[in-house]
Amino acid sequence: MLRKPQSIHHRKPRSIGGRNEPRNRVLLPCKKHDAWHLLFANFTPERIAEEINRLYLDPDYVIVARKRD
Repeated sequence: MLRKPQSIHHRKPRSIGGRNEPRNRVLLPCKKHDAWHLLFANFTPERIAEEINRLYLDPDYVIVARKRD
């Protein structure tokens, strides 16, 4: 059985201060990782929420990015 290729995604991009530690990394299928960066580059969470709300989400809903307590 062939495994789907995977790659490491940094949840907070290193280019905007994310660190290379386990808490900030997740293993994703390569296609999903590529799609994320194609859609959102290294945007901040607030910018990603704005893009999703403006272009993709049902207008009756809103996604809000907020820092965890």
